Amino acid sequence: MTIVREYLVTETEQVTSSAPLYFELTTDPDPVRVSPSSGDPQRADVILVGSRRSGLGIECRKITITVPTGNNSPDLTSDINSIAPQISLKDWTPRTDAAAKTITFTPSSGADIIGRDEGVTIQLMDARINTQVGSAPLRIEMEWREAGFDDPWETGIATMSIGKFPADFVLDNFTAEQPIIDNGDSVRLSWVAQGASSVKLLYDVAEVDVTNKTTWTVPNVTGTTVFYLRGTVQVGNNTVERTLMTTVTVRIPDLVIGNLEIQGTMRMGRPQSVSLRQNLEAEPGHPVEDILDGSLDTYFLTKNRIFGGPLIIVDRGSRSLITSVDLWFGDHAGNFRPRQGRVAVSADGKQWTALGGGWADNATEFRWQAGAGESVNARYISVESTSTHAWNGMAIRSLEVVPPAAPLILDYDAADFSVPVIARSGITEP
Repeated sequence: MTIVREYLVTETEQVTSSAPLYFELTTDPDPVRVSPSSGDPQRADVILVGSRRSGLGIECRKITITVPTGNNSPDLTSDINSIAPQISLKDWTPRTDAAAKTITFTPSSGADIIGRDEGVTIQLMDARINTQVGSAPLRIEMEWREAGFDDPWETGIATMSIGKFPADFVLDNFTAEQPIIDNGDSVRLSWVAQGASSVKLLYDVAEVDVTNKTTWTVPNVTGTTVFYLRGTVQVGNNTVERTLMTTVTVRIPDLVIGNLEIQGTMRMGRPQSVSLRQNLEAEPGHPVEDILDGSLDTYFLTKNRIFGGPLIIVDRGSRSLITSVDLWFGDHAGNFRPRQGRVAVSADGKQWTALGGGWADNATEFRWQAGAGESVNARYISVESTSTHAWNGMAIRSLEVVPPAAPLILDYDAADFSVPVIARSGITEP
């Protein structure tokens, strides 16, 4: 689960920034809760982490934090002196000015270098939180200039907001039951919520009211999706909000795009793979993948002794119709032809059905075509030996299956359509 540090309805993390460092804010506890009207106050630590996002370091002579102080909704604390300030930079010291509502950090040397790979962590520890629900804007000012240059000093500013929630407010543990799913599966989301005026689930263009619920199932998720859970608290005229986020990744997602530029070859269809059985190995320069490259000029050649049983398994990626299978055996000179064997297919990799009657010893090719009314749907294709004798060396130049796993291939100078093409508005010759 990731927490989006979004405490204002209209703003997130860094509201405005001209600062030379990029700041992120965290709190402990998270979220911050207001103090009761009587009894011990609630306290919180505020941690600001600034990182340099530039190729140059900076020279800095002052960092000032303005802390909203008072008893109202936009104030963080009623007592700025309750805060114990700390900074990660060596030989920097803090000074609190209660009248100005600021905490200022300065280096003992007058100015200090913050390298391009360095950053700064500022901690405002043990802040006593006031009693009013709301959002308190924290202002960070830095007096700085680029390191190594005698430029005038600049003042960079970043503003961030801290939400203050009622003591009984809870919005946490936002998770997906399955963070990785197949295309079209449902996603079951769950969370813990208490004390919110409203809770909404947001994703894509959907906004679902899930107030008083702790689970929700989203059907038919076809693309990688970021889900947001937003809890809002309304106390009088004061509103504060907390948003959580979780991401669900979809295997082979649907894509919706505007323009698409392809630098190489586009293949449409299911990914397929090929693997060897019986601990078979390929001779160098003749890998088993050569049987799927569509060329009779290359060939797969076994390196070790061959026995009866499955030799090669092709996974077409998903179950689909097969209308014909063609195999070409032997190298260019007609050597390394097989002993008797067959081709079998399977939908699940467990139950296998042979195609046709197979081939005899020293065959040069195998051809199978579905008969009239015959329908074969399979994901896996197995090339098998049915011989009772072992032998050395077998070459396969090509295995061609129709329809292919990639029925459309577009390249710079050619288009290969292995499926019917319908031209709604005709075809124009150049």
